[in-house]
Amino acid sequence: MSEGSVYVYGVLKAQAAKSVSSSGVASAPVRDVQHDGLAALVSTVEGGALAAAREVRAHWKVLEETSASATVLPVRFGTVLESEDAVRSTLLEPNAERLSSLLDELDGRVQLTVKGGYDEELLLRAVMREAPAIAAMNDDLRRLPQDAGYYGRIRLGEAVAAEVDRRREQDTGLALDRLAPLAAGSRSEALSAADAAFNLAFLVERDRIDGFSKAVAELAREFGERVTIRYVGPLPPYSFAEMELTGPGAKWD
Repeated sequence: MSEGSVYVYGVLKAQAAKSVSSSGVASAPVRDVQHDGLAALVSTVEGGALAAAREVRAHWKVLEETSASATVLPVRFGTVLESEDAVRSTLLEPNAERLSSLLDELDGRVQLTVKGGYDEELLLRAVMREAPAIAAMNDDLRRLPQDAGYYGRIRLGEAVAAEVDRRREQDTGLALDRLAPLAAGSRSEALSAADAAFNLAFLVERDRIDGFSKAVAELAREFGERVTIRYVGPLPPYSFAEMELTGPGAKWD
């Protein structure tokens, strides 16, 4: 990274660009670089690689502050170009048509993320209670010596995992049934933990956030203790702004 390099956070319409009060990475002030009706949020960075957790938080904070009042397309953390001219020539200019089209498509919409997590002990109890074949297998293994039950424990683990996957698919379907009709789009994201039930992203009109939030609360009541809901947002549309940009170093989150 050369001195005076330009760090890029995201792209929005120039008419929606406002001053950003949040500090950027390395505590640098954030400004915008404009070209043909588009604006890239940037700050100047110097020195080595940006990897600290606080820098990731700074990146997200800039995007989330901006998304409170405007539609912004997030750029992947760590995207650095050599100058403001490079921002225009390698990011904004060659991708102007696609950027403008995507901003129009996402205008007035935000991302709301709904994650479900299992209590592992409650989940295992439910599996044993509601899957008689697995419960019987577990009871049989308890009567065997430790060494004699080795392969049986493997088969039991596989059976439990398959049942958990079935329940996870069922719970994901229920969450989508309740929430997807209230959104303009939905995505099922990768799970990050073994006790995760689902990780869903929804693209929601700003004026429908309250109704969507009420539906999330109703869903949490419907799941009860067996699934804990984590609700995050409004966020920039991270999951709905997927496109590859031409030019070195330009990547979307």
